[in-house]
Amino acid sequence: MKKDDSTEKRSFSIREMEIGDLGEVYALGQSSFKAELWPMLYRSWDEYEVTTLFNTDGEYCLVAENDEDDAPKGERIVGFVLGTVVSKSGSAWSYGYIIWLCSHDKWSREGVASKLMDKIIETMVENEGIRIIMADTDPANERAVRFFTKKGLDDQKPHLYMSSNLEQNPNYRDLVLKYRRENSSEAEQAKRRLRKLLNEKKRLELSNKKKKKKKAATAGVSAAASAAARDRKKKAKGKKKKRVAKKR
Repeated sequence: MKKDDSTEKRSFSIREMEIGDLGEVYALGQSSFKAELWPMLYRSWDEYEVTTLFNTDGEYCLVAENDEDDAPKGERIVGFVLGTVVSKSGSAWSYGYIIWLCSHDKWSREGVASKLMDKIIETMVENEGIRIIMADTDPANERAVRFFTKKGLDDQKPHLYMSSNLEQNPNYRDLVLKYRRENSSEAEQAKRRLRKLLNEKKRLELSNKKKKKKKAATAGVSAAASAAARDRKKKAKGKKKKRVAKKR
C-alpha cells in the first residue's frame, strides 16, 4: 500500500545562527509577534534584540533551516530560538533562559519549536552545566503555555505585564511634552545648521573652481613665457655662434 505523503514531516535542520540569517530571523519574528495578538512581544521585538544576542550569546542563537533546495521565498528560516545563560554570584547553579522562540506559521505541527528547544537546552547543559531552564510567555497565549508545559516547564509563576501611555499619564505627561518641545527646537536648529553647511559647501566648491581656473590660466601664461624665454635664449646662442664664426 502506498504511503500517504501528506502525513510525512517536512525536513529541516537545526544549526547555530549565522550573520546572513539575521534579516530573515528578524522578519520572521516581526511577522509572528503581531501587535494585535501579543502587544508586549511586539513592543519588545526589534532588530537590536537579534543583533545584540547574536553578538553576546551566539552559541545560544539557533535557527531551523528548511532542507528543501528550492525553498519558497521567506521559508528558508522556518524557526529560531534566542537564549542566554545566567550565572548568579555565590551560587553554583546556572540558569538557562529562553528569551525568544518562534516557528513559521506554515510549519506549525512540524516539530520546529520542540527541536529548537531541545537543542538549545542540550547546548546550555554541555557548555555551562545549567540545572534550571526558564521561559516566559503571555498567559493568554494558551498554545505557548501548553507547549512549555509539555516540555516539562510545569513550575509556573504568574507574571503581570504593566504599561502606560505616558502622553495620557498625568505623572509623566509633562516630561513627554518637554521632550517634544526641545527636540522640535533642536530639529529646527539642525535644519538651519544643515542649510548653513550646504551653503558653505557650495561656496567652497565655487571658490575651488575659481582657483583652478586661475591656476590653469597662470600655468598657461607661465608656459607661454617659458617658451618665449627658450626662444630668446636659442636666438641669442645662434647670434653668438655667428659672431664667433666671423672672427675666425
